Amino acid sequence: MKISKDLIEKYHRNECSPEESDAVEAWLFSSDSDEALQLPMEESKPAHKAAIWEEISSILPNEEEVRSDAETGRKSLLKNYFWSGAIAASLVIILIAVASNQLLSNKEPINQLVSINNTSSVNVRHVEDSGYRLSVGTNTSARIDNLTGVVDLSGSMLICPKKDITLSFEGSAEKITFKQGQTYIILKGKDGKDKIIIISEKNLMDLPPVLQKQIINEFNI
Repeated sequence: MKISKDLIEKYHRNECSPEESDAVEAWLFSSDSDEALQLPMEESKPAHKAAIWEEISSILPNEEEVRSDAETGRKSLLKNYFWSGAIAASLVIILIAVASNQLLSNKEPINQLVSINNTSSVNVRHVEDSGYRLSVGTNTSARIDNLTGVVDLSGSMLICPKKDITLSFEGSAEKITFKQGQTYIILKGKDGKDKIIIISEKNLMDLPPVLQKQIINEFNI
C-alpha cells in the first residue's frame, strides 16, 4: 500500500481501517527509502514521521512515570511481603503462647503441700486443688504431699479426684488408687493406732450404722 499525504492525515484523524493503520505504522518504523511514500515535493517523510511520533508519544507514559510505577510496584510488593511475614510471625507467637499455657496448665504440682487443720467442731472445711476436691471434717488435721502422694490424716475427710491419683498414708507402705469422678470417705483415729477406713460414697451403707450416721451428719451427704 502506498503511503500518501491523505492517508497520513486520515491516520491522524483515527479514520484508518486496520489495514491502512498497519501500513502507516509499518512505514513509520521502516528505515527504507521514501519510494513507497506519495507525498508532495515540498513535504518530507521525516516531518510526517515526527508529527506522527509526537501524537503517539503524547499518550505513552514518560520515563519518570515508568520509573515511578516500577518503584511503587516494588514498594507495594515489599509491603505485602512485610505484612505477610508479620502476620505469620504473630501467628507463630500466638501458637507458642497457647502451647506454653497449655503445658503449664497441665503440669503436675511439684513440692506443693496441701495442709488443713480444721479445729472447728461444727463446720467442715472445703479445699480445691488442681488434682482433687477435699472436704475436711470437724476436729481434723490433714496434710497431702502432692509430690510424694503421702497423706497424713487424723480424723475424717472426703476426697473427689479430678483424675486418677495414687496416694499412700503415713505409717503404711500400701498405695491406693482413687478413681476420677468418684467420692471417697477416709477415716482415721486421732491416736494414730486405729486402722484407716477408705470407702466409696456409693458404698456408705456398708459401714456400721453409727459410722453411717456420723458421716452423713458431718458431711451432709
